[in-house]
Amino acid sequence: MAFLYLLLVLIWSTGFITGKLIVGLIDPNVFLSVRFVLSGLLFLTIALWQRRRFPEWQELPKHIIAGMLMNGFYLGFAYVAIAKGLPAGVMALIGALQPAMVTLLAFLLIKEKTSMKGVMGMLVGIVGLALVVSPALELDMTHGGVTLLTFTLACAAIFTLSLGVTYQKMSISSSDIFSSMAIQNLAASVVSIGFMLLLGETLFKVQFESFLLVIWGVLVLSGGGVFLMVWLLRKVRASQVTTMLLLAPPLAAVESYFLFSESMTMIQIIGFVITIVGVYFSRAKPSEK
Repeated sequence: MAFLYLLLVLIWSTGFITGKLIVGLIDPNVFLSVRFVLSGLLFLTIALWQRRRFPEWQELPKHIIAGMLMNGFYLGFAYVAIAKGLPAGVMALIGALQPAMVTLLAFLLIKEKTSMKGVMGMLVGIVGLALVVSPALELDMTHGGVTLLTFTLACAAIFTLSLGVTYQKMSISSSDIFSSMAIQNLAASVVSIGFMLLLGETLFKVQFESFLLVIWGVLVLSGGGVFLMVWLLRKVRASQVTTMLLLAPPLAAVESYFLFSESMTMIQIIGFVITIVGVYFSRAKPSEK
């Protein structure tokens, strides 16, 4: 299970790198629309080929809602917020609140409990992540971009992701994962296409790098990362999975250091270590009473 956690964090971190690489090649929501359509068709093909069971008609809306929340609206709101000028550092910092929000929603909606040690570990991880993004945050804040609109959009993004994650733990968790992922990705594509039309995004440069990034998005980010996350959510506590993802932004910073020659300060390295410690302690299981 530890290997799967590490694999999830590694794949999730490359999503930040992919977001940088598509700049100038593919508009964000064009990329998401293509990615979700192709991912949906991929999972649909697998489900049909293996003759997997599809949800009953009355259960279909639940899968559609889950896909729209966890993929479509989350990334849509986030990209619109950034497009409107919200600094990436601020977005990452707001995103760090997601494990706490998932813990609260999981308790309210499915009565899932988290130990006090787990909560403390989560908080330590959030502090570590804040240190990692602090240099970018300080730089970004000097350029403005934090308005009521962008802040609201960012919060909406994290809330829809948290709600979508919690939704995966509810009744749809007993359905076939391949057929469910097909429906969820196709539903998410409708949302992304809506954001694409709303923002007037059209850029897609027809060149090798563009197609390579789309393939990565479909096979690795959706086919690997999101699939693995949903599978883990069906096996363990929701808060445990989302807290592990606190490691993704720091790991992305390390990857950027090697790929883009971006600098890393000592405070970021210390923050990374603190985040690792927090995530380790957050894995504590709640005591049964």
